[in-house]
Amino acid sequence: MADRTPLDDVEFLARSPHRVAVLQTLASGSWARPALHEETGISQPTLGRVLGSLEDHSWVERDGHEYALTALGELVAAEFDSLLDTIETTHRLGDVAGLLPTEQMDFDLRQLADSTIIRPETGDVFRHVRRMEELLTTADRVRIMSDTIAPDSLSDTRDRVVNAENDDLRIESVITGDALDQALSNPQLAAWVGDLVASRRAPVYRYDGTIPLVLAIVDDTALLVPSDEHGFPGALVETDNEQVRSWVERTIDEYLATATELTVEHLPD
Repeated sequence: MADRTPLDDVEFLARSPHRVAVLQTLASGSWARPALHEETGISQPTLGRVLGSLEDHSWVERDGHEYALTALGELVAAEFDSLLDTIETTHRLGDVAGLLPTEQMDFDLRQLADSTIIRPETGDVFRHVRRMEELLTTADRVRIMSDTIAPDSLSDTRDRVVNAENDDLRIESVITGDALDQALSNPQLAAWVGDLVASRRAPVYRYDGTIPLVLAIVDDTALLVPSDEHGFPGALVETDNEQVRSWVERTIDEYLATATELTVEHLPD
């Protein structure tokens, strides 16, 4: 053991899925060899070699017909699982991680491990946008900050607000000044914004600055929509993670604190 380095042991595990499978299975408690064989699907000869090598590393011990992790084995199993989870997260996030403003986020990317990530695909480049619009137009509580106003989404939101029978419906929007000015220059869009403002169910706030990415809370779900290098929505990250959701809420609050709520006086005649 003295001649082995930590990297040697990492390589020892990483190059054998069978060793990892046995280690992970034994993490749940003691197992007899026949039961291990049935659980893992590893052939008996291979299983014997795997158990022997894990015993040589002092990670597994035998007590009669039962095999169990040693204290060292429990530590290795837990840390190796954590490493695998981290690597899996990096695979899932892929290029999306490079689009996120990680320097502004007070959580690490592992909190996105269980998120749903929807990317544009060849032949369906707006699938992530459609999913976001679906969530925005079906939730009872929406908080969003954005640097753009999509006419179709604005139309759907206006119809929901005007025809709402749900007293709990609340849609709160923080929009950049540039996006609002562009929308208000269009008579139809301006009328829809006016309907939102007049409803009092859907306050609209003008933020005179830049917004790094679209953030939203739809009911209890957080949405992150980073832009690609061309300024278009690059992906949709959808998560119920409490830390991410809290960060999105706080970030929207920060922008809201320096924004101005639109009133009918702000709208064009």
